Amino acid sequence: MKNISYLKDEIQDAKAQFISFKGDNKRFDLVIFTSPFFSEDKIVLDLNTNKYSKLNQETIEKTSDVEHALHYNEMEADEFRLFVKPLLKSDS
Repeated sequence: MKNISYLKDEIQDAKAQFISFKGDNKRFDLVIFTSPFFSEDKIVLDLNTNKYSKLNQETIEKTSDVEHALHYNEMEADEFRLFVKPLLKSDS
């Protein structure tokens, strides 16, 4: 068997924030991961679709980034932004 060589192998503490909310069109069940490894970004995982994206206060506003990464339509993405953007502040 070949020797396995890892490029990186670190253990860090991370905070996981579980959020559920109901928009007009869809229920969202999310986990927002915060870690020094991600700097100001947070990993947002949609538990219903198993899709995730690395987001912050600026990138969440980029046109079609949320739609593409999380496979939301425009209306779902707008609701997602409304609820999630306040949670992306760097102090949370």
